[in-house]
Amino acid sequence: MSKAIDLQMHSHYSDGSKSPTELVEVLRSRKIVVASLTDHNTIHGQYEFQAAAKKYRIKTIPGVEIYATYKSRQFHILGYGIDINSAEMHDRLRETQVRRKKQIERMVPRLKKIGLAMNISELFAQPATYIGLANVIRQIEKIPKNRALIRRALKKRHYDFYEILNKFFGRKAPCYMPEIALPITEVLGLIRRSGGTSVIAHPGWQLTFHEDYLIRELKQLGLQGIECFNSHHNWNQTAHYMNIARQNNMIITAGTDYHGDLPGDNIVDNYHGYTSLPYEIYEKIKLF
Repeated sequence: MSKAIDLQMHSHYSDGSKSPTELVEVLRSRKIVVASLTDHNTIHGQYEFQAAAKKYRIKTIPGVEIYATYKSRQFHILGYGIDINSAEMHDRLRETQVRRKKQIERMVPRLKKIGLAMNISELFAQPATYIGLANVIRQIEKIPKNRALIRRALKKRHYDFYEILNKFFGRKAPCYMPEIALPITEVLGLIRRSGGTSVIAHPGWQLTFHEDYLIRELKQLGLQGIECFNSHHNWNQTAHYMNIARQNNMIITAGTDYHGDLPGDNIVDNYHGYTSLPYEIYEKIKLF
């Protein structure tokens, strides 16, 4: 296998299941030579990730993935090359982390109302500084009676993360809990002031091709790149967003969005096999 990169991974400091050190072991086994840890609304794992990667001479790019809103839509904005010691970045993200915990506290009675129990103290004791729905669902699934209720609700014995998410936490579900997001202009400014480069993550997950105008609008606001290669994209989407990036003189990036235990995470075993998340992409990102 030729050299590969992975510029989107998540650790247990947000909604991943592995520690930053364990993620580096995954990178090493896949012969990935450039990587970025992009936890949601937190950069707490960056120090451990960089130290672990240094042992194997894996180049790291400091990263973060911040939830952002624009025109009542939610986007995931990646920040690369950021200053991980930026007090402004830490403080603003910490505010979203605190708001998230309060949001989860308000959700517990709703869970109880539909018969799902959750040990919130145990949830809050985990390493995650920004608690994602994956963390909540993992905690719920630890309890046998919850698993029985989920099987009855889904009318199937075997199910996956996204089925639970849609049934209980989707927009029209009883325990809907939107992510804590910041206005897009604030996110882009925060990344810029921390010395970073802003990239929209997996746009094919949030947008149709008819909504390409939104990417152009975001570029006018300061967005610099598009994550074209991603496990959530099919080949048509990858080619489409590469064209959009080239037409608008935007950076092209690539990442698997690896979490460690979610459906599709085996993409880290095979996505590189047919795209190689090419090292050439990294070589062309002059800002890095």
